[in-house]
Amino acid sequence: MNSKNFATTAPTPVAVRVVPAQALAERESRVRERIARRAYQIFEQRGATHGRDVEDWLRAESELLRRFPHTVAKTDHSFIVFAELPGTWTAEQLVVGVESRRLVISGEREVEVTYTHPQGTRTEKYTQSIFQALGLPVDIDPSRATASLAGMTLEISMPQVRA
Repeated sequence: MNSKNFATTAPTPVAVRVVPAQALAERESRVRERIARRAYQIFEQRGATHGRDVEDWLRAESELLRRFPHTVAKTDHSFIVFAELPGTWTAEQLVVGVESRRLVISGEREVEVTYTHPQGTRTEKYTQSIFQALGLPVDIDPSRATASLAGMTLEISMPQVRA
């Protein structure tokens, strides 16, 4: 039997920009506007019948935003969030917003989708977004928060406020 050793290396972490969460307010507003436009399109496609606005909003949200699982670990002096991002993102496409009791993870990237049909193919470009806000159970020090991306895992370390 012939065996070979394959060394696997973990991806090198790359720093992700950390900003005050308020700095992402404009991005959050743009995301909500896109969801509202899509929800209205869904409403019109259904024949403009009222009474299903929450369902339309949730469908639009699921089409435009990519949700992702995350875990939170607590050490003696900090909280660490590990987020498993959907698909391939670069550190430049991501931004992390941190304030005393709130964490915002956001990303935007341009995506091309090619559709093939009997008349030929067409390619469309659109903006794909991730946006998730998490409440934090204790006060943290936003000025000392750090974030890094290794493969599809975003790690955010947030030291607690010193007593």
